[in-house]
Amino acid sequence: MQATTVDPRVTSERLEALLADFGSSADPHLADAAEELVRLLMQLYGAGLRRIMEITALPDNGAPFPERLADDELIASLLVLHDLHPIDLETRVTRAIDKVRPYLGSHGGGVQVDAIDGDVVRLRMEGSCSGCPSSSITLNHALQRAILEAAPEIARVEAVEDEHDNEYASGPALVQIDGLSVLPPPPEWTELGISPVVVNGALTAISASGQSLLVAGLEGTLYAYRNVCASCGAALAAGQLDGEILACPSCAARFDLRFAGRSADGAGLHLDPLPLIVDAGQVQVALPAATA
Repeated sequence: MQATTVDPRVTSERLEALLADFGSSADPHLADAAEELVRLLMQLYGAGLRRIMEITALPDNGAPFPERLADDELIASLLVLHDLHPIDLETRVTRAIDKVRPYLGSHGGGVQVDAIDGDVVRLRMEGSCSGCPSSSITLNHALQRAILEAAPEIARVEAVEDEHDNEYASGPALVQIDGLSVLPPPPEWTELGISPVVVNGALTAISASGQSLLVAGLEGTLYAYRNVCASCGAALAAGQLDGEILACPSCAARFDLRFAGRSADGAGLHLDPLPLIVDAGQVQVALPAATA
């Protein structure tokens, strides 16, 4: 985008003249809307300027100053709006995915950028993420949010799945994730108040935000699921864990906790996994805001 020289005095006088014209119009609602528009724009850019001054006062973390600015969500959105973001779109999308990759890896899955086509990002789900119905949850709660925060110019995220890896699929291989206008509320990260130390084979039932959760420890990694059997609806905390396979104490249905809770009996069922992270020694899970 070509730079434009702006004379602040001339621009201010022109704004005042335009507002005066609106104020003298026969439609008072139009005048009020024009004043609100100017006020909101001034608030937006004023907030951006305040954030720039705050970041300027922070200790230098070694990153180039333009990138330090772009790490702020508000400033980044303004930079994108004016085509001034210092980091290209593909790099920002890749970095956003890298933040989520550890969670996907803990469930035996992965994701790669298949293509960026205009304002659409297509992701290729791999491993246990490919074809699993819970992949849509992961996309909405983690991948999609991370991408849209890093790249607000993106309007839609789609998951492209390999049919030969998709044991659940019976339809097309392209799964469209809802666009910006109908995004679900962001998940609420909730501290569980448990030790981050992993006890191999331990099953712990926890109540968080009115929901019953199950946390399992497997070979150095914690996994979180809703504490509900996908087969009979019973609680799972009293089940038997053999390696990574959890057997329901009520119906004996078996689920692979390492691979997103898929049925180990070939029944096409799956548990409901929840994103779990350990941050600053605190174990947190992401609960959908609508039900948290």
